[in-house]
Amino acid sequence: MSLLVSLANLIRPHTADIALAMVATLLVVFGDHINDAVRRLVKGQPIWARVGVFIALCTFGYGALSVWLTPVLRSYLQTLSAGEYLAVVAGGFLLVGILAERHKKGR
Repeated sequence: MSLLVSLANLIRPHTADIALAMVATLLVVFGDHINDAVRRLVKGQPIWARVGVFIALCTFGYGALSVWLTPVLRSYLQTLSAGEYLAVVAGGFLLVGILAERHKKGR
């Protein structure tokens, strides 16, 4: 068990980076779906409105999601015990990788 605690203590200082990597990867994986949904919503609007909506989505929407979700995930990760922390981080990256691979094959 002390090996798990040592490994978790080695990784914990990087929790903010780990949270940002997970959030950013999920936004990349699901960004196409979000963009498609927004595209359907603004389909009948004038070109200047469609462009404005996509500029807002890409700059403010995805930026806001990153800025808001990263500390939420970081705070959650910091509450976990060493074993839970390692399991959630490893499982989270595994899940993100599986989702990314499935998304890539679905194209």
